[in-house]
Parts: sequence; C-alpha cells; structure tokens
Amino acid sequence: MNTLEGLLAGILSEPVEETRWLVLADWLEENDDPRRSELLRLHRKLLATCCEPEQHPERTQWQSRVVELIGEGVRPCVPQKTLLLPSDVPMTFSFIPPGCFRMGCGHKDADSGEKPVHAVTLTRGFFLGIHQVTQAQWKAVMGTEPGNFKGPNRPVEEVPWEKCQEFCKKLTANLKGYATARLPTEAEWEYACRAGTTTEYHFGDVINADLVNYNGNFSWNGSPKGRHCNQTADVASFPSNAWGLFDVHGNVWEWCEDWYGPYRAEAQVDPYQTEIHSDDYRVIRGGSWYGIPDYCRAAFRGWSGPADLINCYCGFRVCFHLN
Repeated sequence: MNTLEGLLAGILSEPVEETRWLVLADWLEENDDPRRSELLRLHRKLLATCCEPEQHPERTQWQSRVVELIGEGVRPCVPQKTLLLPSDVPMTFSFIPPGCFRMGCGHKDADSGEKPVHAVTLTRGFFLGIHQVTQAQWKAVMGTEPGNFKGPNRPVEEVPWEKCQEFCKKLTANLKGYATARLPTEAEWEYACRAGTTTEYHFGDVINADLVNYNGNFSWNGSPKGRHCNQTADVASFPSNAWGLFDVHGNVWEWCEDWYGPYRAEAQVDPYQTEIHSDDYRVIRGGSWYGIPDYCRAAFRGWSGPADLINCYCGFRVCFHLN
C-alpha cells in the first residue's frame, strides 16, 4: 500500500474525522497536482456549510471554482473501489461519506412533491457507482442486452425496477460476501448528486448542453436552448461532480429503492420510504436524454411503476456498503 492508498484507507476507517481529509489535501498539494488539493478543500467547505448556506455567501465562489477545476480536467480525490464483474468487466464506485444536507427545493416553480425542504442526516457512508450501469456491465451480470441505443459504454435502459433488483442480487452473489449491492435510497441519491451544493444542479442554477445530455430544445430558469442528441451518450461523457460521479443529471433516469411518497417537514435521519401511498410507484431521479431541463434538477422527483420499462429513458446505478 502506497502513501495515497494509506490516506484513503484512513478516510474509510474514520470518514467523519475532518483531519483525515485535510491531511490528504496537504499530501496532494505537496506530491500531486496542487489543484486536486484545492478542489478537495473547497469541496469539504461546501459540505460543511450546505445545511446553512444563507450564512455563507462565499459558497457561490467556492462552487464556481470547483466547477472550473473539474472542467479543466482535475480529478476529485476520493476513496474508490473497482469490482471485476464476470468477463473481467470493471465497475467503479466512489465512497460517499456520512453527512447532512437539505433535501428538496423551495423554488417557486418547483414541483409540489419536492416540498417542503427538510434537513436529512445520513449516518453511514456508502459506495455509489461513478456512472449509470452500462450495457457491458449488465450483460456481464445478466447475460442479456436490453435497450434501444446500443453500445457497451452506453447506459443500460428499458430495465424495470424489478429487473434492477435482480441485477443487484446476482451482483451480490458474484461478490461472495464482499458487499451487498442495492439501489440507493432517494435521500442517498440526492445527497450524492448535490455533493455539498444547494443549487438546482451540482454545477449551478443554469443547465446547458455542454454539461448534461438532455433535451436542449427547452429552457428552464433562464437556461439557453442548445442541442438535443435525441439518444443516450456513453457514460462519463460530461464532467463529474466533486465526488467523481458522472451523469447524475440527464442521460437516463435512475431508479431508487424507495416507494414514492410525500415529504415530511421535520428533520430526517436515514430516511427510506417503505410504505406504498396512493399509487404503486417507485422513485426515479436525474432526468434523461429526452427530458426537459426541469426534470434534470437535483431535487426533481419522478416516479413509475416498478414493473414499467419507461421506454428507453430509465436505467440505474448501484450502491453498496462493505460487509
């Protein structure tokens, strides 16, 4: 184990110990690209202040610099794990540490299902796929090739929630006790998507077609109209967020573990909607290549029946805790 691997392993052992992250930032500044150190320090500041953003007007500057650094090709430095699927197909995950954030959106044009904005605390860190499950990964585990837009590095689509559960069970069996694969909860998904930000998207309040694969024929919140590719794109074709997660906005919708239900106003700890409400719907998040910009926002909540294919709009990413 080299020095960097040791520092990252230390973070996994004590993810809420801020000193661990700051020591990593010091090491990056002295031994790696200093911009990775700057990115890490700014990200930690965003995470530390995201529950009280009004008290920290400097957050806008921090977020702009994070977006600029990632746009320059600076890679976030976070613990990651790569699993080898059958046929040696890799599947990489970023570690998302415990923390708190404000879930939902109070924007006047936000959907009623996104309200009220409420505090959420996640008490346990988790690993989340750095991008949506690809067709190559699906084929390696399931042996089938669903989807309308073909390509090994494109996200798998036309997969219902129930089939995603089957994928996770088979992946868990392949891992032989190493980890238990599952879909992220809705709260885990939004926390990971935001990465410490409180804006509409992890890169700010205005979307554009250079950052997201969505339907650029439409505008929302003053966003410019742009191209519409009219199909999925290879995963990781657009800049990641500060946790190294790609395509959390657009490309394909992503299934979450939860049933769709109303938010509660009080603060929540590790929320997970296990009750079926008036309709038999599971949550989908993130929007898609066909979706309007509004649907791609971090707080927007979509829904669909767990057996629905949703045509070629919906895929998923995998989450796990180490056993």
